[in-house]
Amino acid sequence: MKVFNVPNLLTFIRLVVSPLTLPVLLVYLLPYNILWVNILLAALFLVFSFTDFFDGYLARKWGQETTMGKMLDPIADKFLSASVLIALVASHKLFFYWAVILIGRSLFMMGLRIVSFEHGIPVPVSLWGKINTVVQTVFLAIVIVNPYQHLGFASTLTIIEWSLLAAVIILSIVSAKKYLDEFIGEFMTRHKQEGKQDTPQEYEHGAEPGGRYEYGPNDDHRPKE
Repeated sequence: MKVFNVPNLLTFIRLVVSPLTLPVLLVYLLPYNILWVNILLAALFLVFSFTDFFDGYLARKWGQETTMGKMLDPIADKFLSASVLIALVASHKLFFYWAVILIGRSLFMMGLRIVSFEHGIPVPVSLWGKINTVVQTVFLAIVIVNPYQHLGFASTLTIIEWSLLAAVIILSIVSAKKYLDEFIGEFMTRHKQEGKQDTPQEYEHGAEPGGRYEYGPNDDHRPKE
C-alpha cells in the first residue's frame, strides 16, 4: 500500500497548507469587510473543508486506506478548524470565548482518542460528531461571509450566525459527552472481563466452595477434639 497517494495528499493539504495560508488571508482581508472578498474567503475555507470528505471517500473507493491517513485525518480537521477560529478572533469577527470552547472540545477529543488508542478501544465517528462537524463548518463559513455583524440582530445573516453558534455549542458538548460515555462504558466492560480472567484459583489442596476444607490423613492442622 502506497503511503503517498491522492487521499493522503488531500489530508496533507488540509493539515499543512490550509492552516498556513487561510488564517493569513482571513486576518489581513476580513477587516476590509467587503462582501465579495468575504465570499471568496468562505469559498476557499469550504474547499479545504470538503477535502475531509473526499480523502476518505477516495481512499475507500480506490482501496488506498492507510494507517497514516487514518491517524492524520482527524488531526488535519482540528488544525483547520482551530486555525480558522483563531484567525476570526484576531480579525474581531468572533468572540474569543466561543473559540476557547470549540478549540477546547477539539483538544479533549484528541486526548480521548490517544487514551483510547493506548487501551485498544476504537472510537468511531458517531452521527452526532458528523452533524457537529457539518454545522460548525457552515457556521464558520457564515461568520467569514457576514459583513453586517456591526448591525446586530437587524441583519438576517447575524441572526443565522448566532443561531448556528448556539447549535454548534450544544452539539459540541453533547457529542463530546457521548464519545466519553462510550469510551468509559467500553473501558469498564473490558476491565471487568480482565478482572475475571486474572482471578486466582481459590480452591487448592482439597478446598471446596463455601469455606469447607477436606483434610488429608497427613494434615497436622486438623481441629483437635
